[in-house]
Amino acid sequence: MHPANVFEEPSLGIAGRRPFFLARRRFRRVAAFPFAILVLATGMLALTGNLPVPGVPVVELKGRVASKADLFADPEVQRILMRHRIKVTVDVAGSRQVAEGDLSQYDFVFPSGQAAADTIKERREAAHEHAMIKLPFNSPLVIATYRAYAEALVGRGAAAPQGTASADTLYYDLDLAKFLDLARTDTTWSDLGLDPGRINNNVVAAYTSPYCDSNSAETYVSQVAFSYHGSRTVDEASADDVGRAVKPLLEAQGRPASDRFDSFVNGEDSAPTPVVYEHQYLAYQLHHKSVKGKPDTTRVLLYPDSAFVTEPRIISLKPRADELAVLIDSDPELRKRATELGFHTGLDAHGQDQLRTFLGSRNLPAPATVNRTRALLPSPKALETILQAVAGCKRILS
Repeated sequence: MHPANVFEEPSLGIAGRRPFFLARRRFRRVAAFPFAILVLATGMLALTGNLPVPGVPVVELKGRVASKADLFADPEVQRILMRHRIKVTVDVAGSRQVAEGDLSQYDFVFPSGQAAADTIKERREAAHEHAMIKLPFNSPLVIATYRAYAEALVGRGAAAPQGTASADTLYYDLDLAKFLDLARTDTTWSDLGLDPGRINNNVVAAYTSPYCDSNSAETYVSQVAFSYHGSRTVDEASADDVGRAVKPLLEAQGRPASDRFDSFVNGEDSAPTPVVYEHQYLAYQLHHKSVKGKPDTTRVLLYPDSAFVTEPRIISLKPRADELAVLIDSDPELRKRATELGFHTGLDAHGQDQLRTFLGSRNLPAPATVNRTRALLPSPKALETILQAVAGCKRILS
């Protein structure tokens, strides 16, 4: 392993005169017993990853991470990595910013989507630089909202509750074409008939981070383009025309992804329909249930009928970070923790969806995805053309 940024943890030693209570033989056995217990306890803590092992090097890794930065902020993930002698610090940026920036100071990157990851991979291959890629989990792109807004969409035929409708329904299917028609006709949320006393005269729209920054924003643009194009993937020949056509429907943007979800959780109605990742909402509901004993039924998810599943990639930029990428992808403890944080990590040994099984074990309803159309992203060049037409984004893909 490369020696840079590797340090030896100090070991403890005792110097000087022997304490007086150990000078006489008859006290030695008595004094040695608690000391042995202390050594044993220290060793057990070290083995469980809760205390560094003296003399064993810890590798410090620095990464540039997009929306999955919360994974590395999780104390349990940090504990598991420390057991493997790895300590991670991260800088946070949008996926497109990760792909554009200078990566020389980083050991790994973790963009949230394929386009940025492919760009990084191509550039490093062209420069004959190290790049090892792993796809550890995925999370669908969804629209979070408040129940009053979801029910208003149901009233206009643009949404429907999943399963049997009830006051506790957490998940709704969204007809994206009908949703966009409301924006096209300048329909406001108040026009839809919100709860009495609740007024929102903004035009119906979903709110994203700036389109030139993040994977969630560009993926939502792709969803809108796919819907406008008759549920067909937009090719390079039609990308500019489609981008110009959908631009008026994509004016609601601004806050970064983490800030949007925080505002949603804090009850701010200024952006009542933020585009988020499913895992953010599920992690919130799991925490809410653990604290309050029940899920938060005032906040729900809308699942667009054209589904784009985002597949974040962790890319090791230096051999010293290869172990981290492999661990995130395949370590049983880390995969279990990713599931507990709301990510889809695949099937278990019995062929059951691990996330669905985990949600069931916590008595939290799982969303249904069987009726959703798996849509394909435009090609990288087509996507860049659409983004240029919508927001004037500069090209980052070859």
